[in-house]
Amino acid sequence: MIFTTGIFAVFLAVVLPVYWLLPARPRKVFLAVAGMVFYFYSYPLHLLLVLVMTAATYVIAVGILRARETGEAPRSAEDGGLNEAPAAERRGLLAKILAALGICLAAGVLGYFKYWKMVVATLNGISRHLHHEAIFRQPEILVPLAISFFTFEFIHFLVDVYQGKIPREKIGFLDYLLFIFFFPTLVSGPIKRYQGFREQSEAMPGFRVDDFLDGARRVILGLAQKFILADTAGQFTGALAAPDQVAARVLILAVYAYSLKIYFDFAGYSDMAIGLARMLGFRVPENFDRPYFQPDIAAFWRHWHMSLSTWIRDYLYIPLGGNRRGFGRTLFNLVAAFAICGLWHGSAWNFVVWGLWHGFGLAGYRIWRRCFGDRLPRGGVLLRAVNVFITFHFVTAGWILFASPSLGRALITFQKIIGAIWRVL
Repeated sequence: MIFTTGIFAVFLAVVLPVYWLLPARPRKVFLAVAGMVFYFYSYPLHLLLVLVMTAATYVIAVGILRARETGEAPRSAEDGGLNEAPAAERRGLLAKILAALGICLAAGVLGYFKYWKMVVATLNGISRHLHHEAIFRQPEILVPLAISFFTFEFIHFLVDVYQGKIPREKIGFLDYLLFIFFFPTLVSGPIKRYQGFREQSEAMPGFRVDDFLDGARRVILGLAQKFILADTAGQFTGALAAPDQVAARVLILAVYAYSLKIYFDFAGYSDMAIGLARMLGFRVPENFDRPYFQPDIAAFWRHWHMSLSTWIRDYLYIPLGGNRRGFGRTLFNLVAAFAICGLWHGSAWNFVVWGLWHGFGLAGYRIWRRCFGDRLPRGGVLLRAVNVFITFHFVTAGWILFASPSLGRALITFQKIIGAIWRVL
């Protein structure tokens, strides 16, 4: 079910009045069930999959907490805690194993449904190149709706439980079920954090006219961005699907148009999600803050899909070592984290290369700042405008990789555009 469809309008017209007429506890149950109905409409069997994953990750999280609580038992005064120490270590190891199991389960389900076809296609491509025939049958796998977003929220929950950021008394299955199936953020985010969401679901605030109207205005803004701006820009992006059949100037127009389309499309859906959440009395993270007006690529990623950027920082970049293990390792961590970010966006090699594009861009920016940071001129409107221009065009060039149906066609687009610019120069 998509926000811009008629069936969703009917769904919302039923859910909103019933939700606000119910007392707090039944309202929470009703909202969780509404989220499951919302998801059921896309593909019924996939609802069962997500329910099983929700239950499994919850049980694993409870197991982690019990292992940690037992492992942190106080030492006895008689033996100085010598007998408890090995038991504590075993319990700590058990908690770590359970956390790893849960993360592997979530990532494995994502890998099978979203990436197995890519793996088979890649192996068959290599086989055709070497032996002129495919060695594997191409599987037919229907990717569950929003599985990438589910996976990131599952992993966040398990990691934060393991790290002690979510105490035992803050974990309830109904709160977790609602966290996963909260329909405003279910399809396209923003990616939530359990702690902040649980505080709201526990309180279940009453109806406030200001919140409801602010949410409605945000939904209308999102719809306008989607239907007026994104869809209009989208009419000029078709050339990217067949770059060998059009002139370079048409491709240049298509790339600029795609930059506008993807922003207004995604920002529009985020505004709708944030607005719908507000109409239900919830606040979810902001996702976009004028990203195309930022003076460098690092600032761009602090303002583009912010809930994803912070997730990558907290659950990929920092666990890889962040910037704590030397400058070279910092650069590697940036590139690796964004390669995974690219793969998360799509199951094709052009998405991986798009992630590498941004990873190397961020690494290059770090090198630039390290070498010339103290000697760079400060401030100034003109300098900022130049930096914004450069950053925007770096990001826009990267959209060629993202928008193209394959890496080969992206390379054709690059070749044609660079050739045209070279001839002008």
